[in-house]
Amino acid sequence: MGSRLESAQWGKPALQLLSQCDELDPQRPAVMHVRHTERFDSFKGSDGRMASTSRGREAAAEFGEALSLRRRYRLYHTYLDRTRETVEEMQRGIVKVGGGAELCGEVRPLKTLDLEAFQRWIQSRGWFPEDGGYHATCHWIAGLIPETIREPSMSFARAMADITVNNLLDAQSNAFHVYVSHDTWVQALIFHWFGVPPHPGGLRFLDGFLMQPLDGGLRAWLRGRCEVYDYPPWWPKPA
Repeated sequence: MGSRLESAQWGKPALQLLSQCDELDPQRPAVMHVRHTERFDSFKGSDGRMASTSRGREAAAEFGEALSLRRRYRLYHTYLDRTRETVEEMQRGIVKVGGGAELCGEVRPLKTLDLEAFQRWIQSRGWFPEDGGYHATCHWIAGLIPETIREPSMSFARAMADITVNNLLDAQSNAFHVYVSHDTWVQALIFHWFGVPPHPGGLRFLDGFLMQPLDGGLRAWLRGRCEVYDYPPWWPKPA
């Protein structure tokens, strides 16, 4: 494995997630939801659009290099530059080692998102840089973030499930869809999709979960474990 992920203080969970890719059923499509790569600590501009560090970009490329060549990758990102930069570097790494990867653009599961107001709300609580994502996720899933700033996490989780399922329609058995978003997003999905509470300390860069839909449930790899979870009763049925 490349030196960037091995040397980064936050790299161990990402390496563990990559190792779990070997456990995927090769006859089924796979889905990965991860946080973006390392970004600068200070806010760049009034809208809080923090870009990736050079180490973060190199680590994302190494992440891509480590993915299996037997898969065909489709890469999605959110509205912020650091997620787009992450998927671009992942694609670069996949292609470098001879794999195939398509950049599929932005996903928009949030209908209500006042980014500036959300950043002010977060900063007013003084959570960052330590454990900020954990506290923000707990407040979000508890319904303590005003809906005028960000819509309820349950609505987000259902919208993201719709996007995930729809993008898997007609997918080949070797399809591998990667969604790069944010620590609060990924932990909210883990909570609403699998019933697993937010991880104390938050989610590190390039960490998240793997998933393969089965006939009887969702097989998911997270935090070093693999389990099959019942589908939530609201889970979308494939068309």
